[in-house]
Amino acid sequence: MTTTHRFTKGFDLKLAGSPEPTVVNAPEPLLVGLEPSEFAGVKPKPAVEEGERVRTGQALFRDKVDADVHFASPVTGKVTKMVFGERRLLLRVEVSPEPTDEHAPGATLSVSELGSVARDELVRRVKHAGLWPLIRQRPIGKLVRGDKVPAAVFINGMDTEPLACDPAVAVRGTGEAFQLGVELLRRLAGQAKVYLAVKDQVVQPPEFINSKGVETHSFAGPHPAGLVGTHIRAVQPLKPGEIAYTVKAQDVALLGQWVQTGHYPTHRIVAVAGSAAPQRKYFRTRLCAAAMTLTGGKPMPVEVRVIAGTVLSGSQIGGDGFLGFGTHTLTCIPDGKGKRDLFGWIMPQFGKLSASRAVLSWLRPKQEYEVDARLNGGPRAIVNIGSWDAMTSLDIHPTYLVRAIQANDLDEAVQLGLLEVTEEDVALCTFADPCKIDVGQVIRQGLDMYENEGGE
Repeated sequence: MTTTHRFTKGFDLKLAGSPEPTVVNAPEPLLVGLEPSEFAGVKPKPAVEEGERVRTGQALFRDKVDADVHFASPVTGKVTKMVFGERRLLLRVEVSPEPTDEHAPGATLSVSELGSVARDELVRRVKHAGLWPLIRQRPIGKLVRGDKVPAAVFINGMDTEPLACDPAVAVRGTGEAFQLGVELLRRLAGQAKVYLAVKDQVVQPPEFINSKGVETHSFAGPHPAGLVGTHIRAVQPLKPGEIAYTVKAQDVALLGQWVQTGHYPTHRIVAVAGSAAPQRKYFRTRLCAAAMTLTGGKPMPVEVRVIAGTVLSGSQIGGDGFLGFGTHTLTCIPDGKGKRDLFGWIMPQFGKLSASRAVLSWLRPKQEYEVDARLNGGPRAIVNIGSWDAMTSLDIHPTYLVRAIQANDLDEAVQLGLLEVTEEDVALCTFADPCKIDVGQVIRQGLDMYENEGGE
């Protein structure tokens, strides 16, 4: 039996450029790049040298905090470039692939071992296999530290962010691999429950319908109904000192594929979307591939904003950038630099997307909009007019939470719900904010401050 949760707060950004729900194979990339900055809190230690030949699944770098956590190469080939920043901080490892994969010997887990191996040994193997970064921790929203047993595991099988990759499309056809991934998570969970969140009133793939050992919950309503923070709050709120593991549904299938084949999984499904995207489809592509692999083999022009992720929570990578390890969506929209609108927001326009009724777009709730990356204004002081509160279904007061963080009042920030949110939970607040404040950046500052003070 499925429990349904309905929300009314939030806002759906109906953007033009949705991908066709069909999966095609992308060409093999000419270059792949793994960037440690994608993994917040990780202190990378290089495990290879420039010019070295690496095999698929071989560690490119490790975490100095937890040396068991490996970050593996998704290809066999030559390390062509290692980019370092200040104080020799590793910024990126680039590998030029060879035509065929040669898998490095490493940690494996057979199907027969899945039900018998000790939990601490299972954690060690997942870390050595390079797959631990697929699992995130709440609170904090970073890589899971240590091997603390979670109070719950949340598998996210839906996404309400604009133009986001639909997990129901991405996992279709994975079959046994998805169920094996669920079994692995159940072993990591100990006695805790494993929850599967799905979108209400849509056709679910067989992988979701037939999954065993999970408690399924469906969610209905505008974004952020599809975020794991919303799911945790509705299903099993965390008590002080508790943590939860969160995993995207497609990544569950990758974990299962590792168990099934004994090899590091090298491909994932990525949705290419946006009004400026040359092809709007779902591609089966190599992990960490160059973005131009999915945009016709050429870097996108400078007048196009290329985003690894969605327009709400993604990061700009440029036309010659790389898909992240956890990238499920590649969004291309016009940059809009140098473009100005006659009379700005004074005109009663129908062609502008807004979360308020400042323009008349609210009269056309089903219309799709072609947006660009302009801010349409500059940062200014916070004006508490309730625009943030209307954008989140969590039981927090985002305006007061941001004010407490900016005042370095950690105790008050925690009381106001700091540990219930991450950047993605307040991304919609940034969109709706007339003061152009990056709310997510402030929340991350607060979470870093909490972590530095010795929080979990």
